[in-house]
Amino acid sequence: MLEEDELRDAALLVFANKQDMVGAMSSAEVSDALGLGTLKNRQWSIYKTSAVKGDGLTEGLDWLVNIIQGSKQ
Repeated sequence: MLEEDELRDAALLVFANKQDMVGAMSSAEVSDALGLGTLKNRQWSIYKTSAVKGDGLTEGLDWLVNIIQGSKQ
């Protein structure tokens, strides 16, 4: 999907949810599982989140806003 022309320059934000649970994947494990290390010329980030607690959601969205604002300058 990320290879589509329409998404060629899109930033990628991954919310690694369920981080409040025992055995949750680390950021490195999520990156490996999704093959993010192979992405070239694309900004991406992983934020550990817990939707129940609200942890990480604001930080991830702040990152995305900063990326979008930076690309408009």
